[in-house]
Amino acid sequence: MYTLILTLHFIVCILLILLVLLQSGKGSAAGIFGASGADNLFASPTAFNAINKFTAILALILMCTSITLTIASNKKSSASVMDSIKIPAASAPAEAGK
Repeated sequence: MYTLILTLHFIVCILLILLVLLQSGKGSAAGIFGASGADNLFASPTAFNAINKFTAILALILMCTSITLTIASNKKSSASVMDSIKIPAASAPAEAGK
């Protein structure tokens, strides 16, 4: 289960990065990839709203998988490194004068 959530998390990260890079800024005409075909592809307001909604959904999935992975990793490794250290028993103090 942990591996499935981790894989989903990586896929959502990559998709979210790509979607943010594909979106055009307020002042730019074509976004980061600057091709004129990108203007035609994302020119309609409907496509712009769809990209915004998909970005928001991916961001929500990313937050949920992050929280789930944090909880799962805390439950998975509850042992401490200090548990494996063996402390030697204290010996009796030496007598003075002998």
